[in-house]
Amino acid sequence: MSDRNQPGEFNPKAVQDDPDATRQSGRFQHVESIASRSQAIRRLLKITSPLKAEQILPVNSVGSVAAQTIYASCNVPEQPSSVRDGYALQSRDIEKATTMKPVRLTVTQDVHAESRNPAPVVSGEAARVLTGGLVPSGADAVLAEEDVEISGETITVRTPVRPGWFVRPAGGEINLDATIAEAGTLITPQAAAVMIRTRVKTLQVHPKPRARVLALGSELSNPIDSEINHATGRFPADNLVLTRGLLEQCGADVSETDVLPDSENALLDILSQEGLPDIVITTGGTGRSERDFARLGARESGFTVLFDSVDIRPGRHMFAAHRDNTILFGLPGPPAAVFACFHAIILPVLRRLRGLPDQTEPLMARFAKGLSAKPGSEWMVQCSLEFKGSHIVATPLAGKDVPPMLGMSKAHGVAVLKSGDCILPDGEIEIISSIFNK
Repeated sequence: MSDRNQPGEFNPKAVQDDPDATRQSGRFQHVESIASRSQAIRRLLKITSPLKAEQILPVNSVGSVAAQTIYASCNVPEQPSSVRDGYALQSRDIEKATTMKPVRLTVTQDVHAESRNPAPVVSGEAARVLTGGLVPSGADAVLAEEDVEISGETITVRTPVRPGWFVRPAGGEINLDATIAEAGTLITPQAAAVMIRTRVKTLQVHPKPRARVLALGSELSNPIDSEINHATGRFPADNLVLTRGLLEQCGADVSETDVLPDSENALLDILSQEGLPDIVITTGGTGRSERDFARLGARESGFTVLFDSVDIRPGRHMFAAHRDNTILFGLPGPPAAVFACFHAIILPVLRRLRGLPDQTEPLMARFAKGLSAKPGSEWMVQCSLEFKGSHIVATPLAGKDVPPMLGMSKAHGVAVLKSGDCILPDGEIEIISSIFNK
């Protein structure tokens, strides 16, 4: 047990993915290429470029990344308009109006928000105008309805006003050519709405990466059919739901998810296909037993392996490969390892494909309680995240008292513990989270 003055020891078994033993037999024997997390990311980004930009309508742009800076195509409002229900007039007509010597003006027209080309206002006249309606030429101020006395087709004014009173000038909200979204930024619903309002016709965006997810294992069943397959001893492929959700949460389009038995041919049939999406992720089958075909399937289907394993835990037996424009990630089977590998390795690749800028500085948080890591690999520790004041606070969800899957259900990301790290309560630590990687 730990208190705030003594960090608890991080138990590797709490997030263990695959056995550390490097069993090798038959054709599985090869020299293993182990990469550090930073090496793995560098190798992946070296072969990754933003997806080729395409032209789309603003209404379809939410969630995409701007390939070029987007500018307003018109002023908002396009012409001077009223911000109140009232009367548009010439301010000089009422500059000497007082309670004792009021000024009377003739109302010559009604201007609604949808009205176009209202008649000019001349001296001695006023136009009734509703909120959002155009201020007729000649008028330079609007008096609110409650500030005038109305009598038939005339109004009585007892107080002068300055030019511009209750008038929003052309471009008063947005100027023509104002920047709406910078190149390399995510297009939000509000940015898309402003594009529509400023009459942006089309824009260049990087399309969302396409992805496919394969859960490997004869013990698995389709999550939708989990009840049907319960009697057979199979369990639902939770990794399909987890991985698809993480990908979609980070801006990818998942075209297919499949459960494959422990069959080399079944995997080869899919990986040998032409026209695979930008990303293919497999879960399971990355160990060294005779039923682990993920690496073999990658090599035999023409993929070039970038690294055979990565020096993180959980997720040590993850590998990555590429062929043509497809990157293949082979992840271990335990969901906690899938979660860790996605955040530690796959997120930077997704950002690059989407056209988002690479993150050059680590995101730091304060640790809610002490934790230490045994010497060896980098540890990806599941954690929940919350803002407290101006700081992000990370609460670790690992250790003897927190089973990996239960901890994952409450996690927002991972904290990175270096080999032998000892983090005290309130100490700063690097975190990786899709919340901050949209």
